[in-house]
Amino acid sequence: MAADATALFGLESPAARVGAGVLLMQAGTYAMDAFGAVNSSPWTAENFGGDADKARSCREYVYHAVGMTMVYCTGAAILTQSPWPLIGAVLQLVYMYWIYMRALRRATQRGSTGFSG
Repeated sequence: MAADATALFGLESPAARVGAGVLLMQAGTYAMDAFGAVNSSPWTAENFGGDADKARSCREYVYHAVGMTMVYCTGAAILTQSPWPLIGAVLQLVYMYWIYMRALRRATQRGSTGFSG
C-alpha cells in the first residue's frame, strides 16, 4: 500500500521527494503572489468590505486569483507530470479564499466601509 502511494505521488527517490517539496511550496507561493497581484490584503478587505460594491470587487479579484493559480499550476503539473503543483495550489487557495471571505464577513458585520478619523 505504501509503495503504491509513493509511486502515485512520484516519491520514489530522494531527488523526487525534494522536487515534490519544491513544487508544493512554489505552487503555494504562486497562489499568494496571484492574490497580491490582483487584490488588496485581507486586512484592507476587512476595513472596506462593508461597502457592497467594494466587497463585490474584492470577490471578483479573489476569483481571478483562483483562476490564475489553477491555470498556471495545472500547466506546471502537466509539464512536470506531478500532482504536487496542484496539491500545493489547492491547499493555499483554500486558505486564501477562506481568509478573504472571513474578512468580508467581518466588514459586513461591522459596517466597515473605509478608514475613520
